[in-house]
Amino acid sequence: MMDKMKKEVMTPPVRFTPAAEGHGLRLRMSASRRQAGDVAPQGRYRRYCRFSPWGSTGCVLFALVLFVLLLGGVRGAQGMTIEEEKKMGRRVFLEIEKSAEIIRDLPLQDFVNRIGGSLLTQAGSTPFDFRFYIVKAQDPNAYAIPGGYIFLTTGLIVLADSEQEIAGVVSHEIAHATERHIADLMDRSKRLNLATLAAILAGALLGGGKATEAVATTAAAGATALTLKYTREHETEADQTGLHTLVRAGYDPQGLLTFLNKMHKNSLAVAPKIPPYLSTHPAIENRITLLESLMQMEKRPAGPLRPVGDYRWIQARAFAEEREPDVAVKHFESMAKTNPQDGVGFVGLGLAYRKMGRLDRSIEALERANALAPQERDPPRELAISQFLSGRVDQAIQILEKVVLPSGQGTGQGEDVLTVYYLGRGYKEKSDLSKALSLFLRVQREEPDFDEVYQQLGSVYGRMGQKGLSHFNFRKYFKLRGDERSALLHFRTALDSLERGSPEREETQREIKGLTTPPA
Repeated sequence: MMDKMKKEVMTPPVRFTPAAEGHGLRLRMSASRRQAGDVAPQGRYRRYCRFSPWGSTGCVLFALVLFVLLLGGVRGAQGMTIEEEKKMGRRVFLEIEKSAEIIRDLPLQDFVNRIGGSLLTQAGSTPFDFRFYIVKAQDPNAYAIPGGYIFLTTGLIVLADSEQEIAGVVSHEIAHATERHIADLMDRSKRLNLATLAAILAGALLGGGKATEAVATTAAAGATALTLKYTREHETEADQTGLHTLVRAGYDPQGLLTFLNKMHKNSLAVAPKIPPYLSTHPAIENRITLLESLMQMEKRPAGPLRPVGDYRWIQARAFAEEREPDVAVKHFESMAKTNPQDGVGFVGLGLAYRKMGRLDRSIEALERANALAPQERDPPRELAISQFLSGRVDQAIQILEKVVLPSGQGTGQGEDVLTVYYLGRGYKEKSDLSKALSLFLRVQREEPDFDEVYQQLGSVYGRMGQKGLSHFNFRKYFKLRGDERSALLHFRTALDSLERGSPEREETQREIKGLTTPPA
């Protein structure tokens, strides 16, 4: 049993599955949370909204988006309904997921979800269920696609120095989505010539490397040339709307300005290597000037600014996820040596060693971090996880029980979902199935797209003799992993065992119908 757990840590923590929909937050604004006068105008889209003006990842994803839009037989923006845009967003998402590695780290995802949720409460009425995703890529980038899908790269999280900076970026992308800026691009894209369309198709098919980047560059250049006259208008609109939302949500708008200045310096540093037609217009310096003037006019909330924690813990997690373990180890060793009394460097070192499979060194680093910062959430949680994976289950449970908070306090600044999940795994390992089940159900309620919790639920229900619920949860696991064949098998097995009239049986019947009915 312990050998099995030791082997588990050797598996890369980011598991990429082409057909699963990740762990993005789905948020729909309720009527009680909409603010009078904040209804977003249903404007048309005129361009694909990338926040970053550089990077091969954004370029390739841009080519993929256009590829799907062009080959999908989309009607012009004036004829596109909200439902059509949602369906298009789903199709584009699936294409992106085939070429991008989506991060599944629960604390990172919860961090972005919490920011997105706080902004959406102030964004007014929106027709979309928003989803937020983190993509593994060193280029600092953020982008929105049809239907309320928002993407951030790990590189952007690493480059930022505060939650306020990330909130500024997310607010800008939410504004692009609520103003529906992409729909007009769909209309304009009909004017792309055959050569550009061929370049987009080739870029989508090559799948990586210099050839893909070159082809995607050609495609993006063609599209940008067609939409240049509208870019300034929509960036301005997104900056105005995003800043208003940011301030109303209680974030310091200075964070957005700070981040844009960083991006400006970075773009100057790499400018000789970047063709000018790939840059997002207007120029970053113009946007900075605009935002400075807007900030003078924007009314500040009467209350204090939103409290934020120490962002460096998030930054360290993103760096450990993004880089190869040996690179991350060197980086965090340098941090720990420079400031041996700061627990952040030791947490990052522990995460990097765990990713490398060196659980002994991981535990050593995390014990040091926990001694330096026992009041923080990350050191004890990560120490317990490394102990659990190394077979020290009792020690892990002892730490996790102190960290986990009572049920019902929610996530974000309340309950830590990853802590609850590993405490459940600890109880399961000790065969305390009732406690394990209760904890896994708490995780499932907070993170309904976290695939691994359904695997644990399926296992626990199976050991408790509840065959129908076991297969019901295993089918959710395989569905989220993109394995439709295994999901369908568990669907049908579950159907034979689930009680007639139960919600689980009805849901299973709907899912089987959806999997076996050919698309229209």
